[in-house]
Amino acid sequence: MKRIIMLLALACIAAQASAGVIPKFKLGVKAGLDYQSNKLSSASDLRFEASTGWFAGVQGDLSWKNFGIHPEILYSRNTFDIAGDMGNIKLNKLDIPVLLQYRFWNIFALQAGPTFCVMTNTSGRMASVDWELQRPTMGYALGAEARIWKLNISARYNGSFNRSEVLGFTTGKNKIDTFQLGVGVYF
Repeated sequence: MKRIIMLLALACIAAQASAGVIPKFKLGVKAGLDYQSNKLSSASDLRFEASTGWFAGVQGDLSWKNFGIHPEILYSRNTFDIAGDMGNIKLNKLDIPVLLQYRFWNIFALQAGPTFCVMTNTSGRMASVDWELQRPTMGYALGAEARIWKLNISARYNGSFNRSEVLGFTTGKNKIDTFQLGVGVYF
């Protein structure tokens, strides 16, 4: 999967470079709401309540006419409550999406690509069992963005390719899906 995405990115760069187009680069900041659902499969029958948190970070935009690469580094924070007053889980993570984008009408863009997630502080207490997630995960992101002047508004779905292991449960596996609404500005 990594090789296919890398080949697509290189093909876009090569096609635009051969056309004599010089890429434009922009750097900006971004923040917004982060709605996460957490699917835990374990020996115990636990149910997480979906959580709304926040995210903030930096964004870049490297574009050649209609095509481009849109990298970001976003810090997000959520807290999940466990159904039945069994405890809660704090989820702080660093998301690093590297998205290919296609712009049309000079306002809208469709974006897709891989996202890498590093858990920075993920721990909790459930029914007197302490646990944490430590393994970095890789997933995918699909979204759209509208840009007017230097302001951009985005909506994105982030999904996980695989489940990460949960320490503290013998058979625990965890999968986090995220929907983000964000506002950003380019300098």
